[in-house]
Amino acid sequence: MTTATLKAPHSGRTVQIAPNLHVNLAAMGHPLANYRPRTKLGLVALDMTMATSTSPISVAATTAYVYSLTQLSLPVLQFKAPPPGTTISPQSLQQAYSDFQTQVAIFQGQAAAWIDTQPGTSSPSIFSQLVSIPRTFATINGTVQSKFTLLSALTPGTQAYIQTLQQLETLIGAETGDITNLNTQMSTLGTNLSTATVNINTAGTTGVLAQLIQAYASEITALTDAITDANNQISSDNKKIVGLGFAAGTSIVIGVIGFANWWNPIGWIMIAGGALGAYYAIAEINTLKGQIASLQSTIQSDELWKTTDSQAAASVQSTLTQTAGFVSMNAAAQKELTVLENLLTTLASDITTAISELNQGQLQDALNEWNEIISAASVLANVTAYVWPSPIMLSNPTTFAAGGSDVYSVSVSGQAYHYSSGGANWPAVADKSLSIVASGSLVVGINGAPADGANVSPTPYPTNYFVKTYNAGSNAWTTISTFPAAQLATDGTSIYAINQTTSNRQAYKYGGSGTTWSALPALPNSDAPQNIAVAGGKLFAISTNTQTAYVLNGSSWSSLSSTTFTALSANGTKVGLVSTSNSSYLYDTVAGSLVSTGSSVVQIAQVSNGDQYIISTDQHLHYINNQVSPPAATVLKPNIVGVAVSDTGVVYCSDNEGNSFRLVDLGSNQWTLLPALPTSGS
Repeated sequence: MTTATLKAPHSGRTVQIAPNLHVNLAAMGHPLANYRPRTKLGLVALDMTMATSTSPISVAATTAYVYSLTQLSLPVLQFKAPPPGTTISPQSLQQAYSDFQTQVAIFQGQAAAWIDTQPGTSSPSIFSQLVSIPRTFATINGTVQSKFTLLSALTPGTQAYIQTLQQLETLIGAETGDITNLNTQMSTLGTNLSTATVNINTAGTTGVLAQLIQAYASEITALTDAITDANNQISSDNKKIVGLGFAAGTSIVIGVIGFANWWNPIGWIMIAGGALGAYYAIAEINTLKGQIASLQSTIQSDELWKTTDSQAAASVQSTLTQTAGFVSMNAAAQKELTVLENLLTTLASDITTAISELNQGQLQDALNEWNEIISAASVLANVTAYVWPSPIMLSNPTTFAAGGSDVYSVSVSGQAYHYSSGGANWPAVADKSLSIVASGSLVVGINGAPADGANVSPTPYPTNYFVKTYNAGSNAWTTISTFPAAQLATDGTSIYAINQTTSNRQAYKYGGSGTTWSALPALPNSDAPQNIAVAGGKLFAISTNTQTAYVLNGSSWSSLSSTTFTALSANGTKVGLVSTSNSSYLYDTVAGSLVSTGSSVVQIAQVSNGDQYIISTDQHLHYINNQVSPPAATVLKPNIVGVAVSDTGVVYCSDNEGNSFRLVDLGSNQWTLLPALPTSGS
C-alpha cells in the first residue's frame, strides 16, 4: 500500500516560460515539487496535481507570448540610399521590406485567433479555454471525494464496492474532453502559425533583406547576445516574478521575449504578462522593468538606430527572433497538455488500482494524503485568467490609489472598487478601468479591461484607453480625451497623460473642459515618457530609452540626475523616485535638491512632508523618516505588495493575500483591517 521508499518525483521538474528559458518548480516555490508520496493514491494525486498546475502556466506563458507578438509594430521607413558596402537599390529594399511587413501582418492576423474567438467561428479561443484545465481538476476532485464517501461504507471486493469503482472510472473518463479539445486546437493553430513563421523567416533571410542583415551582422549579433544574456539574468534574479505564488493564491507568468520596436528610437524590451489571478503583478512587473532598464548599458543598440537601413536590419532580425520563439513555446505548451491528457486517460484505472489494494483502514490514510495534496494546490480551484495590455499600450498602470481619505483598488479583471474611510464595504466603481489615479476629490482613469480567459469572447468590454474622470456621487465616468492614454498623473487640479499613439508618444495636459488637451514639449533626443507624476505644479517624467528623470521647466525638460530611474511618486512639492538599482530618492521641487533615502526598494509612495513609504525587495513595508539625517527607516508590515498615500497623508496598503489596511497610528504601528474586497469580478 505504501510507497515509503519513493523520493520526491518532481523535485527537478521545470516548466518553460519563455523561449529557451525554463524555471525549476521547486526553486519557484511550488508547494508539491519536493513532496514525497506515502501511498500509491498519493502518487496518483501528486502526478495529476503537478500536471494540472504546470499546464496552465505553460499555456498562459505561450498565450502571453502570442499576445505580445500581435502587438509588434515595425517602423515605417523610407529608404533613400544603398546600405554601406552594398549595391542594393532603395526601390528593391523598399519592396522587400514591404513584403516582410505583409508576412508579419499575416502572422499577427492568425495569432489573434489565439486570444479572441473570431467572428463566424464556433470554436472558442485557446485563451478562453485556459480555465478548463483547473475546472477539470476541480471536477475530478469532487468525483473522487464523493466516491470515497461511498467506498468507506462498503466492504472491499463486494459487488457494490466494485460498481462504485466502475462509476468512478466512468465519471473521470468523461472529463478528458476539454483537455483533448484544447490540445487539438493548439496543435492546429500552432501549425498555422509555424507555417506563417517560416514565411516570415523566408522573407527576412533571403534576397535583399538577407544582404541588409549581413551588412550589419556584427552589430546585430552583439545586440542579440546582449539581450539573451539580459533575459537570462532577469529570469534568474526574479524567481517569484515567473513563479507560481501558490501561498498568495496567485500566479503570474512573464515572458521576456527579446526586444520590440515601440516607437523610434527603440523601447528596450517587450514584456508580456499572462496573469492567473495576479494580485501582485503590477508591482513586480515594475521591478522587472527597473532591472531591464539597468541592463541598458550592456545592450548597445544606439548605432543600429541612426540610419534607415540599420533600423530596418535590427527590426527584421528582432522580428525573426521573436516569431521563431513562438515555435518552441507552443511545442512546450503542447507537451505539457499531452502529459496531462495522458494522465487523465489512465487516471481512473490508476485510482482504481491504488484503491483496490487497500483495506478499510488504509482507505482513510490514502484519502487523507489525497486531501493533503489537493489542499496544497487549492489555488487551482479558483483560477481566473487575464492578459493585461503590454507596456506599449499601458506603460505604468496604477491599481491602488488614494485621494483625500479614500482609496481605490483595481482588480485583475479591471473592476475597480472604492473605499471611503470608515466604510463597511467596497462599492464597485461603474464600468471598468485599466488604471486609476487620485488626488483630493479628483479621480482619473483609463477606460478598458484586460482580456478575460473565462469568456468565449475574452474582450467583451469596449476598451479604447480614453481618459475619463469619475464622479463618486453619481458613480459615473465622463470621457475627456479622444486619444488613447498609456499613463496618467494628477495633483488634484491638473491632469496629464502620455499619448499611447506610437507616432505621437508624448505627454499632454488637459485643458480643463471637454476633450481639449495641449501637447507638451517632446523629451530630449526624441525619447518618450514611460512614467509621469506631478509635484509643485511641475510635470516629471522618466524616459523610455535612457531611463532619465526629467522635470518640465516652462518649455524645456531638465534632467534631475545622471542616475537612471524606473518609478515616480509625487505628493505636494515632493517627488519620490526608485532607481534602476532599487534605491529610493527624494526630490524637493522648492529646494531643487535630490537626495538618496534608502536601498532595496521596489515601490514607493511619497508623503507631502517629504517622508516616504517604501516596499522592499522582500515585500516588507517600511516608513522612511526624511526629517532626520541620515534618513531613518522603520519596518511596518510584511508581505505588502501595494502602498498609497493620499494628498491628506492617509496611508493605505495591501498584502499578497488581497487584504487591505489603513494606517491608524504610525508611532504605535497600528493598522485597521479594511472590509474584504468583493470576490466577484476579481
